[in-house]
Amino acid sequence: MVSLTDPVNMVLKTGTTIKGPGKIIGVYDTSGVDIAQNNEIAIGISAGASSRDADGALDTSAGATVAVYPIGATMYVQSKAGDSWNPGTLAYVDADGLATTTSSSRKILGIYVGEAGVTGAALVVNGAGDSGASEGTMILIATAGAATA
Repeated sequence: MVSLTDPVNMVLKTGTTIKGPGKIIGVYDTSGVDIAQNNEIAIGISAGASSRDADGALDTSAGATVAVYPIGATMYVQSKAGDSWNPGTLAYVDADGLATTTSSSRKILGIYVGEAGVTGAALVVNGAGDSGASEGTMILIATAGAATA
């Protein structure tokens, strides 16, 4: 049995990597799950970075995996830079697996339940030595009301 506090392993779409926790994971296609985009339904939040190869680099081959917390719990999610968050602010799925306050053509992820007056900072490089600024400010979202259609 799995609880909402246990991550589950999911196969990633070939070529996809997840650089850390808090990324919104979108629905499965023909080869695996992917980082969620603007109009996709979220199925979970990454618990950490995706699998790595023998040299320690993020694995892009078929069969690479990521641990994912299923939608339904209150979880930390990465925020889009520049978005302002106050308790009760609705969170939506944005590009690159980030949460946003912008609702236009986006699926609802949940409700922000963290501290008042938080603003998403500029994206930064993760602490594992992977290249590219891709990591957003972690914000607390209650995902029980996430869109399912």
